[in-house]
Formats: sequence, C-alpha cells, structure tokens
Amino acid sequence: MPVRRIVIGIGVSLISICAAGANAFALETQKAREIMDGILMQNGISATETSAENSNGAVTFTYDGVRLDLSGYSTARELALEDVRVTLSDTDIANQVDIDIALPERGKMLADATSDQRELTMRKALGSLRWNYINGTAVNFTGGADFLIGDEPITRKHWLMNGLVIRWLPDEARISWQAAEWTGPNREKRGAVKSTSFLLYPGENGETHLDYAHDGLWLPSLLQPRTVRIKSSSTGLPWLEAKPIIEKGFNDMLTGLAPRAARRQIANELWQKAADNGAPVKIDEIYVEGRGLEALGKGEFIAQQAARYGFAGQLDLDLIGRERLQDLIGTPQSPTLLGALVPFAVDGLAAGEPGQQGMTNYDVELLRDGRIVVNGVTVFSAASGS
Repeated sequence: MPVRRIVIGIGVSLISICAAGANAFALETQKAREIMDGILMQNGISATETSAENSNGAVTFTYDGVRLDLSGYSTARELALEDVRVTLSDTDIANQVDIDIALPERGKMLADATSDQRELTMRKALGSLRWNYINGTAVNFTGGADFLIGDEPITRKHWLMNGLVIRWLPDEARISWQAAEWTGPNREKRGAVKSTSFLLYPGENGETHLDYAHDGLWLPSLLQPRTVRIKSSSTGLPWLEAKPIIEKGFNDMLTGLAPRAARRQIANELWQKAADNGAPVKIDEIYVEGRGLEALGKGEFIAQQAARYGFAGQLDLDLIGRERLQDLIGTPQSPTLLGALVPFAVDGLAAGEPGQQGMTNYDVELLRDGRIVVNGVTVFSAASGS
C-alpha cells in the first residue's frame, strides 16, 4: 500500500499498557486506522505508516520515522524510532479497543547539543492499553522492558535499568525497576540501586496510599540510605480525587514529559489537594538502613499553604547505631569536618534520648515557620539556615 504520512500521538514512549478482555468483534482495517489517527493526532507524534495487516480481526500497523517531542528537559529533545508496531483488536465493551505496542530494540534521543543526545537500547519494550476512542482516553495500561539503556555518544556517560514495569489500573498505579545505575563521563559510576518501586492504591475506606521502597542504593558519599521503606496514607486525599491527578501525570510521562517533571507535577497537585482538604498525611511506617545504621518510625504531617516547607508535623524515630553516626559527624562540642558542614544534624543526633533495647529515640517536629525541633531542642531555624 502507498506510504501515508500521518500525525500520530500515541506517545510511543508508552512502553505500556494492559488490556484485559476477549475480542468480541472483528475490527476492520479502516476503522482501526481511524481510531489510530484519532489517538495519534491527539498526542502529536509524526510517523510514516508502512504497512497494515488484518489477521483474525486484529489490525497491525507498522510505523517508521516516528518522532515525538520530549518536554520537561532543560533543552529541546526528540525521540526517534523506526519499526514501531501497533496492534488493535476489538473488545466486548462498546467504544473500547485493546492496543498492543512493540517498540524496536534501538532508538535515539535527538538534541542540538551532543551532550543531550542519547543512543537508546530497549529490549522487549512491550505494552498494551485499553482505549476509549469516543472519549479519547486510556482506561488502563501496563507495560515495561527487560532492559533499557541510554548512552551519550561522546562522553560515554549512561543510565541503565532492568525489569522496568509501568502499570496503571483502576485501583493501582505502579512504577518499578531493578538493577539500575548511572554514570558520569567515561563511565565513572555515580550511583546504583538494586530495586526501586512506587505504588499508589486506594485503602478500604477510600483513602489514598503511597508506598515507596528502594534497596541496595549506592552513592559516592559517606551518608547514604541503602534501604528505605515508606508507607503513607491520607483520608484527606480520597482515591477518587487523587486518581485523575495520577492518571494525567502517567499519561503525560508516557507521551513525552520527562519522568522527573512528571513526578514533580503529580507531587505538586497531590500536595495542593491535600492542603485544600486539610487532613493529615500519615507516615504509617518509615524504615531507613545504611552503613550500620537503622531507623524505624512513624508520624503525621499536614500540608499547609502557610508552612515554610509545605508541611508541618511530627515524626517519632528509633535509631540503632547512634555511636557510628556520632563517629562520622561528631558532637556539638567536637564536630568532625563533615559535621561542621551540617551542624543541625550534629545537634539533632545529640538531642536523642535513651529508648528501649539500646535504641535512641527522636521526637522530630517540623514547625510551620521551618524550624526543626528534636526532643524539645531547636536544631534548625529556617531564618538563620542553621
């Protein structure tokens, strides 16, 4: 068939997308093309359709010359892919189709500056979504890649990750990956982590839960939280109000917005909603481990417009390994060189009180004016910066 130029917008970076449901009707090629045109023009990706095949009621399109403008970066960038395959099949639900996406193993991030360019490797980058073509919205998606790597061609700095999973279902939003690392020029290692996961989901009473965890974090620094687990929830942030914010952020990220910018967008809008509703965000559990130190605690914070750092609240922590941290940063009377750079940490550590089973207890308060108070001792004042 003749090559036809179209403007598409299915955020081919959509490594995504889960489709559940059996096919109820055979989908005609022209109908599938109209659906794709609608989806694709909505998101503004340009591409050339090179083939269309109808097999058992499912229509598979192949696109070359795929270009997607990326946003949220410091400079203009563009994703470039060839041989992108998209398969549409009908469902047993009116006005909805399932869409499966297979990205090529190689791609490029184009930019004017060489330092912003990337050679991309994407192994088994697959995904699927259920799409309502009347409303022009994704009902759900899930997807991922066995392996992703981005290489800067001149300095050879890179980032890589394994086992990427992106999932957005009616009652769950998840991003996770394994064995990630990032480097500076000439592959100088700047950081690595064994596993990372973000999970948002509704509770039994309709509240929103956010769980975060990472394990095996390595950074070239003296202080590093090797393992972190945080479980939080908020009745003042109902899932029905949080879900549209999360969905928009995920969709923006998968259609070209930089992941860091998408995370910031989601966090800012969730914070605004929590501040408007005025209910606390509960830290049901926080656990931090690193370099022989362990801390376990819980707390409660309230998002406030008037608060200097956006929140005011309290955190109760039990620390194991105070002596090791004291050896590292010193005491108020005798700080180490590192401790002299962070005097509030030295004062805060010294304010600890004996707890059970050899632990040290810290009642940490973040006040509206930005002061940090530990067991009644002000260790940081926003006005003085110390």
